[in-house]
Formats: sequence, structure tokens, C-alpha cells
Amino acid sequence: MTRRSLLRGLGSMYVGAAALGGLVAGRKTAWAQDVPKAPSTGKKVRVGMPLNYGPFNQPWRRGCAAIARTVEARGGEFVTVRGEPSKQSEQQGQLQLLDQNIDVLILGVLQTESETAFIVDQAQQRGIKTVGFQVTAKNSPAIVEDSFTAGVQMAYLVQNELSRQGAVVQTAEDRGFFAGFDKSVDTVELMTKYEPRMKCLPFMPGSVSTSDQMAKGRENTLSLLQANPDPASVQAIIAWWWPLAVGAAQALRTAPDRDIMLACYYFSDQLLSEMASPGSKIKIAMDSPWRVSGEKVVDLAMLLGRGEKVENIVYYTETETIRPPQAAATREKLLAEDKAAIELLAKYGG
Repeated sequence: MTRRSLLRGLGSMYVGAAALGGLVAGRKTAWAQDVPKAPSTGKKVRVGMPLNYGPFNQPWRRGCAAIARTVEARGGEFVTVRGEPSKQSEQQGQLQLLDQNIDVLILGVLQTESETAFIVDQAQQRGIKTVGFQVTAKNSPAIVEDSFTAGVQMAYLVQNELSRQGAVVQTAEDRGFFAGFDKSVDTVELMTKYEPRMKCLPFMPGSVSTSDQMAKGRENTLSLLQANPDPASVQAIIAWWWPLAVGAAQALRTAPDRDIMLACYYFSDQLLSEMASPGSKIKIAMDSPWRVSGEKVVDLAMLLGRGEKVENIVYYTETETIRPPQAAATREKLLAEDKAAIELLAKYGG
């Protein structure tokens, strides 16, 4: 069985469960590749979305670049304002865009559906369509990463790497900052409860995207080692956010007597460089295709803006998993994508 077929099977189980819940809530689910491609002809749709990524938010930036590029390719106009990676700034940008004569508003990525419901109400009162990007949105279609299945896959990979015994600690941005991380963390904790020879140590909060999160990752890991001096007390760290993973890897290099593996989520230049370097503790890295999410959310936006009937379906993307031998080649590909993203977004104030 290939990794892709395993993920497809796991994802099918989750999407099937989500679909069952969706029948009750009136919400369907599907895979992102099922989103129809919008034509490049027709009405020039004005698509609005604030740019709220920060220096650590490289995946988010790649997604925003895909959105801007695809809007242009589909014959639309991308309208944006610049902000910082916080819920308040994101909300302010979305409200500001409602006054910019847009046809469609893309909502995401930090605020949850309940937090943006009033924005959807205001938009729809003005005849503005809405779509969710990496979050669901009220009465709207959405493209989201499959956080629960990512948690299932990460749990299986780490558990198998450890022969299903030992202690695991997870770290991510602070609880409540990004719902996707919270879902994945909870999934790993749940799955670990069913392994009699394993346990999860207390979660390590990793601050928020406006902080120096590499430093926080180092600080957290050094504190973890100090609090658990027995070399056999911790076997793995799962870092759901790449700066925390890099910081943890740096800290572990100062403790060569500790045999602790690192598993992480989201690719970046720095993460893949660390993973490819000799002696790195990063053994597993997973990523969500934000480029694909960006392209597909624009297809939904363009169809909505041109008056097409679009069901309020939640579309899920799959994940990619690599091991150290693949890190260098993955990094080279990522560097080219990041360079193109930076150049494109510069004209939008990014």
C-alpha cells in the first residue's frame, strides 16, 4: 500500500464521517480536485481577500500567491489590503474590503465560521458572495485542509516509528489561534490513548505568528529536557508549526545524548534545510498543498461571481509526507515557488 493510498483511505473515512455530520447540518463534503475549473472568459470578477501572512507564514503566503495568480488567469481582478497575522487584523481587512466594490469575499484563515458569521451576513446583504479559504464559512462553499486526517496520519507515522511505545509531546501555536492545529493535536492525543504503551505529555504552547517562534521552539524544548532529565522519558516531539520544529531541532542538537525524534507539519526553506542536514532529528515532515487550496478557492469564487450555482460544499485537500532523503529536492522546488510568490505579491503590497 502506498502512502497516497493510505492517506486516501484515511481521508475517505474522515470525509465519510464528515459527510454524515453534514447531512444533519445541511453541509456536504468532497475532495478539492472535484471543484470544477472556472473559465477565463466572462465577467471580470473582483475577488477580495486581505493579505495577513507574516514572515513565518510561508505556506499561507504561497496560498495567497496562488489566489492572486489564479484570479488573474481566470480573467478576474484581485483586490486586497495588507494586515498582520491576527484574527483582529484579518477581520478588519475583510470588513474594509466590503466597501471596495468586490463581487466575492474570500474568508480565512484564522477566524472560525462562528467568528466570521456576521461578516458573511453583511456581505450577502450587499450582494457579495463569500467562500472559505482554509476555514469553513457560514452559508458558503470552502476549501480546507483535512486537519483531522492529518492528525490520524501523523499519529500512525510517529507510533510506528516508535514501535508503539514511549512518550510523545506536541507543540503548536497557542490554543485558539488556528483551529486546524487544535484539531490535529486533539486527534493525536485521542489516538495515543488507545496505545497502552504510549502516552502524550502536556501540550507545549508555541505563542502566535507575531512572535519569534523559532526562539519559542528552542525555549520550550530546552525546558522539556530540563523537566524530563531521564533520557528514556521522551521519545518524540510533534511540532505542528515549522518554526517551532526548527527551534526544537536546534535545541536537540545541544543534547546529543537524547534520542528524541521530531515530526513536523508545513514545509519551509529553513525546515527542509534543517531536515536535510546531517544529524538532524527531523524524521517526518508533512505539508498541506496551500497552492492547490488557493487555486481551487478562486475557481469557486469566479463561478460564484459569474452567477453560477455553487453548492455550499466543504472541499478537503490531501497532505504530502516526506522523509530526510527527500528534503533537499523538496527544498529546491519550494525555493522556486517561494521566489515566484514573493515577486507576484509585491505588486499587491505583500
